[in-house]
Amino acid sequence: MKAYKLLEFIISKIKNQDYKIHYEFTYRELLSILSAKITSILRGTILIKPLLGRSKGFVFAERGATVKFGNKVRCGNNLNLMAHSTFNALSYSGVDIGDNFTLGMFATIECTGVLREVGNHLKIGNNVGINHYCFIGVRGEIEIGDNVIFGPRVSVFSENHNFDRIDIPIKHQGVTKGITKIGNDVWIGAQAIILSGVSIGDGCVIGAGSVVNKDIPPYSIVVGVPARVVKKRGNQS
Repeated sequence: MKAYKLLEFIISKIKNQDYKIHYEFTYRELLSILSAKITSILRGTILIKPLLGRSKGFVFAERGATVKFGNKVRCGNNLNLMAHSTFNALSYSGVDIGDNFTLGMFATIECTGVLREVGNHLKIGNNVGINHYCFIGVRGEIEIGDNVIFGPRVSVFSENHNFDRIDIPIKHQGVTKGITKIGNDVWIGAQAIILSGVSIGDGCVIGAGSVVNKDIPPYSIVVGVPARVVKKRGNQS
């Protein structure tokens, strides 16, 4: 069996879904990949998995990956925390994650920033990939559907600072928590920003660098600051 076919077989079994590879890895490259994955499984099994409220399958944790308040995390199969990712799960209703979730290098999920404003809830579906250097701020509620992919440095928020009064500093006026929703099969381009209270429909494509400050209907392609619909996908009208 060729090395890449063996790798296809292993990944398909782990993910419980068909996984195709087009690059013909050498056996030397395969050994390097497997060595790194075995190390991350050992680190995840020893250091991370025992901290979680519930975990059904493998936990991969690369060097520097950290989970705080892991008892609040309930996840499915194959939680993958890449190098130096940070996951602070302190929240009222905890964090629910489906199967095959990846948090990229130096990416941050932060349910609570300051103790006087504990976050509410984060729900993530199946087969979701959060790319490198992303920030997910769960002060209110955030819901992410199935098969969602984030480009690098995407930011998602679920709160806004209150600033109506001018007699006291903004930092002392509290926040307004929102509910931010991202549907199924959504692609969010690099450095896009999703603001609090926004709902993004199924099948949307969010252009790189866009700032989404209002609801986006399903199967829309949006770009710009602020983001606007420029096209519909497929035969949608």
